[in-house]
Amino acid sequence: MYRYSVDNAVTYTSEDLVLFRESPFACWMERLHLENPDHGIPPDAGTTEPGDTMTRQDDVAESLLAEGKQVTLINWDIREPQRRSQTLQAMRDGVDFIVNGQLALGPLSGSANLLMRTSGFSELGNFLYIPCDTQGKTTIHSAFRLCFLADLLHGLQGQLPPKMLVIRGGDLLPLTTDDHIYHYRAVKQRFMNAMRDFRKHRMPDPAESSHFGRWADCANEVMRQRAERDEIENSPLKSESEAVADNEPLQPEAGEETLQVQLQNPIQARLATGRGLKVSGTLADQARALQVQVVPDVETSEPQASAEAADPELDNLSFIGREPSSMLEDMDAGFDVDCIDDSDYALPDSEVAVKPVPRPFSNSLNTGDDFDR
Repeated sequence: MYRYSVDNAVTYTSEDLVLFRESPFACWMERLHLENPDHGIPPDAGTTEPGDTMTRQDDVAESLLAEGKQVTLINWDIREPQRRSQTLQAMRDGVDFIVNGQLALGPLSGSANLLMRTSGFSELGNFLYIPCDTQGKTTIHSAFRLCFLADLLHGLQGQLPPKMLVIRGGDLLPLTTDDHIYHYRAVKQRFMNAMRDFRKHRMPDPAESSHFGRWADCANEVMRQRAERDEIENSPLKSESEAVADNEPLQPEAGEETLQVQLQNPIQARLATGRGLKVSGTLADQARALQVQVVPDVETSEPQASAEAADPELDNLSFIGREPSSMLEDMDAGFDVDCIDDSDYALPDSEVAVKPVPRPFSNSLNTGDDFDR
């Protein structure tokens, strides 16, 4: 990643996405180093800043020219804005091959070893371009880097290249773009979200990265401090000290006094102790609310008012336990209770051997004619 010379905007290359895919921590550190070079965290000794792995391919252009192909060679040494504009112009002209091109769209920019024209339809006309890798060395990231260029071509020509080519001397390995582009775009989405939400105080967890780039010393120090902190928090000595502290009785605060007064009702008790008292109003109002009335001597005092008069807020609860008799009478009058006639079960005046005849069970059944027999 670097700052574009035209507008000083942070610009990302395929190497940044490759690094993010393997180590979000190292990618975050590189962004921190770009934003604030004086952050005070030194990189590992003997390491260098990550750069573009793409190299100039002038020899490829010479080989194609020798075969009579139409080739546009972009000067590798000119500034990036000129390389971008010359690459776009060559694409609009429809040349067969573009060597050392520079594709850019938004905050993404990358060098293209070779762009090859092929048949198809795009915003350029009845042709489109596909990316080719001519680096001479295949890595596990070769297809991923080609997807970076294919995605840029999609935005520039309005059509996703159907194929990507890996060229190694006389060997040609075609790759179907759909087999790789979706994984790339998922990583790209996560990368762009991480860069958009970048904060200097939100370091990713180093343990979630497969390596640490040139910041291994920093990552190891972070994980060491975390392990020591966890060990202290989970130590038995700390658990015992916390248990002892929990078992110690709470001491009353200094200046707290017990009021030895007889209060007229619970409301005055709350006022005297200050517990459950809602503080509001001016200081004078609060002082009046906290005044405690001490019960005078029993011999000289008059009978106190009932609790209901002292607590008018409890008047709404006076109905409890005092159901009006008239209401009960009305309730009794509203029900028709069907009781069994006790005469059916009356005992005879004298002892007889015959048992009382019970009430037939069929009397309680509905045996009307409307029932099916």
